[in-house]
Amino acid sequence: MHVSKPRCVPTACNYECLEACTRVHGEDPPLGFAKDSLSPVIDEETCTECLACVHACPLDAISLNGSTPITNETQSHPRTSKSTERPYKVSENLSRMSEADTIFARVQFDSEYEFYHQTEFAGAERMISKGIPGYGRFEHELSIAAWKLYDSRHSIKRPGIGLDPEAQEDGEKLVSDPNMLTDMVKKASLFFGAGLVGVAEIDNNWLYTHNRKDELYDVPESYTHAVVMAIEMDYDAIATSPTFTSSAATGLGYSMMTFIEAELAAFIQRMGYNAMTCGNDVGMSVPLAIDAGLGQYGRHGLLITKPYGPRIRIAKVLTDMPLISDSPDFDFCKAVVRFCETCEKCAQTCPSQSIPFGKERTWEGTTKSNNPGIKKWYVNVETCYGFWVENGSECSNCIRSCPYNKRDGFMHRSVMWFVQHLPWLNRLIVKMDDLVGYGKQKSGEIFWKKYG
Repeated sequence: MHVSKPRCVPTACNYECLEACTRVHGEDPPLGFAKDSLSPVIDEETCTECLACVHACPLDAISLNGSTPITNETQSHPRTSKSTERPYKVSENLSRMSEADTIFARVQFDSEYEFYHQTEFAGAERMISKGIPGYGRFEHELSIAAWKLYDSRHSIKRPGIGLDPEAQEDGEKLVSDPNMLTDMVKKASLFFGAGLVGVAEIDNNWLYTHNRKDELYDVPESYTHAVVMAIEMDYDAIATSPTFTSSAATGLGYSMMTFIEAELAAFIQRMGYNAMTCGNDVGMSVPLAIDAGLGQYGRHGLLITKPYGPRIRIAKVLTDMPLISDSPDFDFCKAVVRFCETCEKCAQTCPSQSIPFGKERTWEGTTKSNNPGIKKWYVNVETCYGFWVENGSECSNCIRSCPYNKRDGFMHRSVMWFVQHLPWLNRLIVKMDDLVGYGKQKSGEIFWKKYG
């Protein structure tokens, strides 16, 4: 890292670089101020080149290895101002998370985790032997097959185009107007199969520092925007949770994510710009989706959308294409949090009791897989995954039971209007939801009738 002393004027700033470095590295950051220097001194031995100081410096005095400083016109991940209004609260002590600390990475690489090297399908054979409806051989093999495309996503390569085996997706930048490009990208996303699409400026806080193998992520500095898409999962299949039928719908949702991301990235590249696909890796899906205006987090930690509730999977494509960002729907976001304070159906139906009860949100969770610094309800993902292993497949009870999980239509939107505008009715709405029978487990027979 290089500090340009002519540009660095500490009297003209508030030491934003030191604050940013401390936020990422803790009380002993690699960036500091020596007694004999007015400019910051960076310890190259401990510096991870996370670029937090580069983005924080208001004078563009810090750069990577003496390269041209990132200016306001060329910066990639925008500085997230403390004054930027978001429908969630973030602590000043928030630090970026490593994907290696997520529960699925720990299953693979953390030998101290209780369910190390036990997949969510580990208990499947035991459940099949019990002869419980929805836990048959057919549903089990179907649920694993549904993951095929997602599990193969990193090996997908196009062997040329048309008759040219050497052809690449790279195209010319014939369109540069952000409004036109944004319109094209959104139409393309919906055409490829997304149910919802929004655009967000990339906030570094939501990018993982390292991958599951604890290797440093390399997100190009030029990537400024995330195209975030929601893919609807089948209502009747999720209603059978926690059976294998519901698990198959989840796997299919992930594979649909892969398909849509790959198609959209190819479209962006053919328009002359760069793109990176990311399913559950590279960056956190829920906060990026909130920033893109797709919804708000719920008590269960999942994204709640207007038309589908939490019954979605989130796909993301990062790009350097100049796009127009969307804004969160603040009224909807506030209404969701108010409703979740009253409704505890997801916590009540959680088999492992991993979802907290109570109105109060906290700043940290109980496991290393919870990234502290965001005020929300933290789910104990360790015990949640433990039930998956016991169940022989994923569980979606929290999605199934959520009152926001309805088929989109006039009635659903009418109730959402009451939730948003007449919050004093929330408790009554939860009771009515129970009386009508919403959120209860349904038989897989209802789902399979669709297919004869």
